[in-house]
Amino acid sequence: MSKPRVVHFLGELPGIGEDLIHKLVCNNIRCSIVDSWYDLFMSKMATELEIFSERPFLFNPEMVYSNDVLLYFAIHQQSVDLDALAKIECDVILILNGDSRIDVQGTKLKLIYIHDLIYFSEVESLANKNLDELLDLCISNSEGLNLPSDKKHWWVAQQDVAAGLLRLIGYTKPLPQLMHICGRRGWTNQETFEQLGLLYRRTIAGSSGQFQTSHLESKPVIHLTVAKVSQITPSTRPDLSIINELLIDIDGEGWRPLTPLRTALMHYLATKDLGHSV
Repeated sequence: MSKPRVVHFLGELPGIGEDLIHKLVCNNIRCSIVDSWYDLFMSKMATELEIFSERPFLFNPEMVYSNDVLLYFAIHQQSVDLDALAKIECDVILILNGDSRIDVQGTKLKLIYIHDLIYFSEVESLANKNLDELLDLCISNSEGLNLPSDKKHWWVAQQDVAAGLLRLIGYTKPLPQLMHICGRRGWTNQETFEQLGLLYRRTIAGSSGQFQTSHLESKPVIHLTVAKVSQITPSTRPDLSIINELLIDIDGEGWRPLTPLRTALMHYLATKDLGHSV
């Protein structure tokens, strides 16, 4: 009789890895956590661990079995020891930044590239670089008029990606070697800046006690503007067909991120210390 499937977590786990571990614990799915994050996560999940029976255990390479799955989070890592990961007998999935490229041809390793991820971590080294740059403009009261407006981001919230990975974990058929995940709608730098600025101003107004009814006025998510064709640069969305078809095969739902951009940006702002701006 085969052992129950276990999900092993290695790499940089704050943010999306932590979110997924929480979902596994709440679904009573067994998992192990690398020692560098184990104590911190166990203390943060103390309440949940009193309710749910499956308690995460410390990762031990000798306790990895062929029907397990290992998730290696390397969204911010410059290099990954592919040789060591390739020697692991179970399914190994690398979670990578969409801008990185790793060659795993000739191995059984699987790659998931996540593009334009909005994650919620207070760890300073794990920065949302593009959003942080836009937030700096909001703090400096810049209008952001010099932003390259034709550059698009396919923002996707951390909780949507974690929910998608949760669905993949129970898949018993062989996974494709390469998958891409991102949001379905593209947002220009200017559109993103406008949404972030709106929420930033509301946040500061609330924390400073200067909240006014004008801060709650309904604002359109999208401003209709007319631009010359010569000023528009075609922007290609990462290929979502593979992950969409895979999820349809799993439960019929496909890839449907549910978190609106404004909600994701509010979670992002909640991780920032904005007191210096009050």
